Parts: sequence; C-alpha cells; structure tokens
Amino acid sequence: MIPVEEWTTIRFLHAQGKSARAIAKELGISRNTVHAALRKENPPKYSRPPRPNPKLEPFLDQIKQMFVEKKFIGSRILRELEKLGYQGGSTALYTYLRAVKAAQPDPRLTMRFETPPGHQAQFDWSPYTVSIGNAVVKVSVFCLTLGYSRRKFYWPSLNESQVSIFEALEVSLRYFGGCPKQLLVDNAGSFVTNAHPEHFQWNTHFLELCGHYAIQPVACAPYRARTKGKVERPFFYLEQHLIKGGAWENFDALTHDLARFSAEELDHLVHSTTGERPIDRFQKEKDLLTPLPALPFVGTHEEMRKVSWDCFVSFRGSSYAVPPEYAGKHVWLRPSQGTRFLIRNQKGQEIVQHDIAQQKGSIVVYPSHYEKLKKSLPKTRVVLEEAFLRQFPDHQSFVRGIFIQHKPNGVDHLRGILRLVEFYPREALLSAFNKAEELNSYSHKFVRALLESSAGPQQRQLTLAGFQDQTTTSDLSSNLAAETSSAALAVYQRILEAGR
Repeated sequence: MIPVEEWTTIRFLHAQGKSARAIAKELGISRNTVHAALRKENPPKYSRPPRPNPKLEPFLDQIKQMFVEKKFIGSRILRELEKLGYQGGSTALYTYLRAVKAAQPDPRLTMRFETPPGHQAQFDWSPYTVSIGNAVVKVSVFCLTLGYSRRKFYWPSLNESQVSIFEALEVSLRYFGGCPKQLLVDNAGSFVTNAHPEHFQWNTHFLELCGHYAIQPVACAPYRARTKGKVERPFFYLEQHLIKGGAWENFDALTHDLARFSAEELDHLVHSTTGERPIDRFQKEKDLLTPLPALPFVGTHEEMRKVSWDCFVSFRGSSYAVPPEYAGKHVWLRPSQGTRFLIRNQKGQEIVQHDIAQQKGSIVVYPSHYEKLKKSLPKTRVVLEEAFLRQFPDHQSFVRGIFIQHKPNGVDHLRGILRLVEFYPREALLSAFNKAEELNSYSHKFVRALLESSAGPQQRQLTLAGFQDQTTTSDLSSNLAAETSSAALAVYQRILEAGR
C-alpha cells in the first residue's frame, strides 16, 4: 500500500497534466502504482514510516552531522562510518540519507514569493475580539490569498480547530473557482505533525485534503517567517478598515461583511507591489487554476448518522430536523464555523444546516419541514412509535401494551392517543398512561376518559373546542383518520408553538 504522501504527490502531478509514465519515472515507482493511486479517490491508510536499519542506529547523530552540516557525500560518510565500527552495508545508509535529504527545507522557499498565475496560494489566519449582538466574542479570521493576483477571501470561525481550518480552505477554493498548484502554509499542528527539518512530517489528514484537491502542500521553514514573504500583511487593511470599531448583529452578518469587503473593496484596490487591481490580474489567473472536484472533501471530522423515522438526527445531545425524504437514511454531519453544522446526503450535497443548540436536549425543527411532513405523513407503526417515545421515552411498556391488546388496529389507537397529546398537559398525560397500564386498558377512548375525568371544567371546554375545530362529531373513533392525519406530528406542532 502506498503512503499518503506518495498518493498526494501522484494526484498533484497528474492534475498538472503529467502522464503516468512521466510520474512513475519522476518518483521512481512503477506505472501500476501510479494507476492504482489515480483510481483510488480516497486516501490510503497511513502506514508507519520505516525505521532505520538497526546497524545504523548507533551512528545516526554522526551521519546527520556529516550529511547536513559538513555536506559529505554518501561514499565519504560510509568510509567514515566504517572507521567508527559500522558493519552494515551501503544500501541501508543510502536509504536513510534519502529520508534525511527529503526532510530538509527546500532552499527555494527563501526566494521572494513571486509566482506565475495559478501556481501558488498562501493560507493564514488571525484572531480578533469583536462585538457580535450584545456580546464581545473572540473570532478567528482565515484568509486565502492567490499569489499572482493577490485576490483574498476571508472566512470567520469561533475556533481554530482542524475542521474549521479545512472548511475555510474549501470555501475559499470554491469561491475562487479552482485550486492553485501549491498551497503555502505555516507549521501549525493542523498541517504539520513534526516541523523539525530532519524529521519533517505532514499531518495525514491535511495530506488527504490536498490529495482530494490535487494541491501540493508547501510548508515554510521553522522560525523563518520570511519564507511566506510575498503576501504583505494580509490582514492589515482588513483590520484598519473593517475590524476596528466594527459591530455586527450576528455571526452571519460578520461573514457577509467579510465577503463583501473582499469583493467590493480589496478586489478593486490597486496593489502597492503589482501596481494593478487584484480583480484584473485574476483574469489571467482563473483559467490556470486546477478544476475543483465535483464533491467536497469528506474527512475524519464528518459524522455519519441515521435519520429517525420522524425525521430527526442527533448531534451533541440535541435533535435536529431533516427533510422528510431522508427519513431512515444515512447522512453526513459536519460542524461549521464553530456555530452551526451542515447535513449532507450520501453524495456530499448539502441538505440543510442548523445553528448548534446552546442547551443539550433541545429539539430544533423548521416550520417548512413540518409542512412537508404534514402533507405526506407515513402512517406506519415505526413512525408513530418514534413520535410517541420522543416525548415519553420511559413509556415503552405502554406502547407495547397498545399493540398486544389491540393487534388489528393498534396503530389507530396510538394515533388517537398522540392526538390527545395536543390538548392535555404533560403531567396529566403521564398520570393517564400509568393508570391505563395499571388497569391494563390501552384504548384511546379509555385514555381520553381518564384525562377528561381528571381535567377541570376549563380544561374540558378547551379540549372540546380543539376537537370541534377538527371534526364534526364527538365520537373520536368514527372520524379518527380524518381527525388525526397529522397526529404523529403533534410533537412538532407543540415545539413550533412553544417557540413563537
């Protein structure tokens, strides 16, 4: 199995138009390996890097000193090692020297970051404290800058987690409509797991993202910020003309203002170095960007969940509505900007997004979803049971009793009981359910009788008025189907009314 690094490199070279034969020759691998990497859309499992030959291990410090500092060639190093008592062969030494050489910083990175159109982009971010609503909030603003045109795109988040960084990168690439050949980043843990020149190692998940977009990652050398020297203070103008003294009604307003600032101001501002407007230089750059993949990247940060039959998914302790056509299906969940999460179908297409509930145990529903469900409610036992148990999770035995006692028409009785949920307080319902279990009588008529007997005159009058609004007869069972076409949605209706 090929390493993730090799898979990423093969896909990058292929995106630049190189043939499998040329890639195989350049990387010193077989064409079959190249073809296998190009067929594999998902990154390979990361394999443990090989350890140096045990015979070399006592001499590793001397080897690095001779190779890195004294610039000795391999044959000279081998001769010096033999004087020190090395008894291994030359193959093990040269294999190790190749690994040390590959980990050395590329000296070309110290050159000024002047690149041809579509070749390179730089990714940075900066933290700010801003006023959002009635609170002072710490946000991070991410920025992707195209190296040639200097076009910028800003994207805010409430955190600097890897999922937020990856999201900012993806949103930026799709904003520009394509990918640069190289992406210049710093040595943050989301990109690099070991920044030491002799043991440099990319973050595996970042390599997977780069492979998906056919981008070659380039890291600046540790403690040498000048290797990211082309983009002159990417946040200075933003800070001076938007962030300072700014206040926003909500987080979406901040996101909108950042995008507007880039498109309406920075794009049309003559750049001090190039002497041109970024939007004009972009016309030479846009067609040279690598085309975007059809679907977004799906990495380790996505969670797969099954949508319940009453059209909810669970996320961080709360339940969120999903369009009814996805009931019983699996969907992807991905956090976004630290404030919301996206729900995608199996094809990677976004279905809906929700703000993350501030309190665990919340049930978040959209009126539009409710209306769709109301028009095409599945009248199955599974749906009705889930609707009932969502409100009364401790009464599974009550539901079982309904279907044991009323095998032919248990669904009708459960619908009728759910209809009653709309008109009686929770305490009264729980008492009625417990009494029904005690007396082993589970019909909707009996439960209704229990509720009416314990209700006061005002409650009975309100309940009767509610039923009369929906039916022309006092006999609930005779018009049950017409009366309860949306019975299983009582939970949604109550939530919607409570939120008004």
